[in-house]
Amino acid sequence: MDDLHRPLYTADVLANALNNGGTTPLFHLQNGPSLSVDEVRDATSQYVQALVSLGVGQGTRVALISPNRPECLFVTSAVQMLAAVYVPLHPLSALPDHRHVISDAEVEVLIFDVARFSERAAELAAAVPGLKLMGFGESELGSDIFKLAAGFKPKMLEPPIVGPHDIMRMGYSGGTTGKPKAIPSCQRTALVTLQIMMTDWEWPNRPNILSCAPLSHAGGAMFMPAILKGGSLLVQPGFDPVAVMAAIQEHRINCIMLVPTMIYALLDHPRFDEFDLSSLETVFYGASSISPARLKEAIERIGPVFSQFYGQAEAPMAISILRKADHDVNNMQRLASCGRPSPWVNVQLQ
Repeated sequence: MDDLHRPLYTADVLANALNNGGTTPLFHLQNGPSLSVDEVRDATSQYVQALVSLGVGQGTRVALISPNRPECLFVTSAVQMLAAVYVPLHPLSALPDHRHVISDAEVEVLIFDVARFSERAAELAAAVPGLKLMGFGESELGSDIFKLAAGFKPKMLEPPIVGPHDIMRMGYSGGTTGKPKAIPSCQRTALVTLQIMMTDWEWPNRPNILSCAPLSHAGGAMFMPAILKGGSLLVQPGFDPVAVMAAIQEHRINCIMLVPTMIYALLDHPRFDEFDLSSLETVFYGASSISPARLKEAIERIGPVFSQFYGQAEAPMAISILRKADHDVNNMQRLASCGRPSPWVNVQLQ
């Protein structure tokens, strides 16, 4: 099959969107930089070249541990452009879990935030011989990827040629029944997930998204829809109820993704009534079950803006959806539902 007619995957979609986005504002880090689509594209290109200079290529396992910062998106996007395999390390996981993931996934390159995770990076390097370290900043443990990337001239992004079953991400289970287990995601899985998010999810017409979850994990899922919907993404360093409500009010946020415990924290905060949350059009929630009584309370206090996504690690956020209109506050059984199956997937109960 010639290159013109080959199937497209998420790296193609990302490259096309970033290469043609222009000066539209895209990414805002709270109390930090604001970047246009072009600026994100240029930075991603520099990180692609930086990773290539480190020997990263198709199939290379690259791990990342960092709080929310723009470079997280540059790295994860660059890994996609190289058809490497992204291995996220959750910032809150313990050393034994991180050590197991690094070893089990055969990670070759670990990129870490120097200010927050130097000690953890040193512990992992000591436990895994041959692990190459790159820091967000100067460090005795490894090279500064800021300086390395800055030495390259930005170019247009060129997506790799990949197949539907090529592995692009190695996630890990929570380890509730033993050590965390690898859950590989292939190119086809990522593409179908994106298709479901773009077609089935209830986005505002031009989403102005607030992300307070780790960009290296669920928070990063908001990046592609923001680009493709002509929206913007405001990122906070982490979840703080007051900071979230203040940002919604100040920036007129119309879209946010939360897990149930975050929703509870907002509702239970003594300052909840001080903030104007009326700009919210969609609150996506999922990742764990939600109390029907608390969901009813949230709808009554915030509005009929809640939309649930349901999935599993092998089919992330993609199995079923409980749409806004299906949230009947007078039907607690309905509020306990995970919704209707997406038309893009087959669902069987056995």
